[in-house]
Amino acid sequence: MIEPDASDTNRTQCRDWLVYASNARRGQSYLHWEQLRGVGQFLDIALANLHDAVMDEGADFDPTDAYSVALTEIQVIFGIREPQARTLVNQTVAISERLPQVGNLLRDGLISPEMFAIAVARTAIVDETATVTAVDGALAEALQAAGHLSEKVATRVADRIVAQHDPEAVRRRREKAQARKNVTTRDYADGLAGLTITTDAEEARLAWAAINALVQGCCPNDSRSLRVRRSAAATARLRRLPFACGCGDEATCTATLNEDAISERQARIVIHAVCQKSTLEGADEEPAFLDGHGVIGAQHARDLALRPDATVRDLDLDGFSAPEDIAESPMLIENNTAQPADPYRPTTALDTVVRGLFGTCTVPGCERPAWSCELDHIDEFDQICPVSGGPTCLCNIAPKCKLHHIQKTSVGAANPADGFVDDLWIDDDGTLWTSITTPHGFTVETAAPGQWLFPQLDGVKCLHQPQAPPESAVPPDAGPTVPSGGGLQAATAYKHAWRRAERARLRQQREREAREDPPPF
Repeated sequence: MIEPDASDTNRTQCRDWLVYASNARRGQSYLHWEQLRGVGQFLDIALANLHDAVMDEGADFDPTDAYSVALTEIQVIFGIREPQARTLVNQTVAISERLPQVGNLLRDGLISPEMFAIAVARTAIVDETATVTAVDGALAEALQAAGHLSEKVATRVADRIVAQHDPEAVRRRREKAQARKNVTTRDYADGLAGLTITTDAEEARLAWAAINALVQGCCPNDSRSLRVRRSAAATARLRRLPFACGCGDEATCTATLNEDAISERQARIVIHAVCQKSTLEGADEEPAFLDGHGVIGAQHARDLALRPDATVRDLDLDGFSAPEDIAESPMLIENNTAQPADPYRPTTALDTVVRGLFGTCTVPGCERPAWSCELDHIDEFDQICPVSGGPTCLCNIAPKCKLHHIQKTSVGAANPADGFVDDLWIDDDGTLWTSITTPHGFTVETAAPGQWLFPQLDGVKCLHQPQAPPESAVPPDAGPTVPSGGGLQAATAYKHAWRRAERARLRQQREREAREDPPPF
């Protein structure tokens, strides 16, 4: 926690302040661990007599009173409500008894307090001691090896590990959750109210897509925001009333809100679920992934496949390898990644694999579902001479939402160093990684969270992987400027070349740091 030097350049100070803030957040994790440790020590002493009384079957005692008093003290000290005090106690128990290895990640600042709370909550359904220990070890390993991840991704990691170690507990939790289906209303200020529908994840995704398909029919002159149009469309449908465009000019309105147009758009709605074929056949209980939601249990996946409106398609990954290499492991990607007639576009198989691998936009913190994102060539594709640009391949394609795709493409047009630099690579263990470097030089790396969905990709390699990055690279503080007089095409070519050099520099730095200070996983 050392403040940046005010005599440094603005760019350096900005980066150093981001590092400072990041370290402060890691410090919060450590302090939260110490808080839980302190609560645990208090409980051990305060409830020691209670424990002795419990062991003495003939004693006259009321354990609820002693526990309630301890909870009240915690409420008073921290100024929190009783349910929050119980949650704090549950986390205290977790770091000492249920999830000590995950708790160590909190202590070391590798996960946030929010992520630890997620781990405790999502693993609470596991009861058997040996299974709890296995889940603790697997979850700690997965979170530590995942790189920079969001709370929602941490939730998916926890759900996946619980589903793999205790599928029966997941089935029981889903059955119990069915009773929580409901429709509730809540009043807000200023004459507003909210309506909440709790239903199956796939039904919620379908309903959401149906509302979006409906509002797409409004004409461009409709001045209402997308959120307001969604509210009007959902209310109209529930009340069986017509949904109208808000432009106010029937003479020039180009809205397509008749029943045929609406039905045609809604007929194209697709919700994707990915799982292993053996799971569908009942041969194992491996979990699945539901686009826009996250991890679901094996039985849930089988239930989806049995729906009358479901289409089940096999995904054959063998086509990515040369015919003589099909039986080899690990797989070497070298075939059928781009469409023959258009090398810019991925094949259907690659499209599905890439979206399943990442699940969301690959910019950390963005939760836009992968099937609602655009597929972006990390090393830009050369439309004029495809062999000179980045390949359409697993090693160079990743989903980005429209916002972050535009930012990557447009920010830094005058000076590439002022923009974002992303990267994608396959490490020596065959794990896919993405990284993004912000305009002020702050780099975060994230492992593809969905690689567990594709066992054939365990240890995958790619024909396009360079044996070593180029030695020549542009220093980040060199301050490049676009050559004058070359026009937009020259500026774009220069930006792409600068990014390639910067990626090579970052890869060299990453490999050097790995040799000097290998990670503990």
